[in-house]
Amino acid sequence: MKKLIIITFCLAFFNVSFSQESNSNTCMVKPFKAYIDDKDDYSNIRESPSGPIVLKLNNTYGYGYILNVIDYENGWLKINSISGVDEYEISNFEGWIHGSIVGAATTYNLELLDKPNGKTKIGTLKGEHDTFKIKEVYCEWIKIDCNGLVGWVQSDKICGNPVTTCP
Repeated sequence: MKKLIIITFCLAFFNVSFSQESNSNTCMVKPFKAYIDDKDDYSNIRESPSGPIVLKLNNTYGYGYILNVIDYENGWLKINSISGVDEYEISNFEGWIHGSIVGAATTYNLELLDKPNGKTKIGTLKGEHDTFKIKEVYCEWIKIDCNGLVGWVQSDKICGNPVTTCP
């Protein structure tokens, strides 16, 4: 009886719970490729969202930079590698880039949905369409904006190469 009282006290005092907490609102971002779509001469890679600049990528030569996106936070994309179409490569690092200067494209006809894994179709993008902007990321879903048409698509349906079509 004494052990039961001690265990009960510890559970109440330390707020310990043996039930597994379920948080259905969080998930891991499925990594995907995107590219820098910035009109400025340089694109900034930061240590953290809105944090100090750790790298400036030169956009003046017109070569494209392909980013491997691994996370998302309030309009910022976390990346862990940058490769250029000219064989430029930086890997094994982490940095953040603002989504407003990142783009992607598609070779597929895409049905844009009202929400991740939604049922309501907002519209359709034709394959090899213009660049679209990444507005938000949730798990394997990306909210895109293509000339005012905004909806959700699966990340494996987008192309992160600025100079060629993806398979």
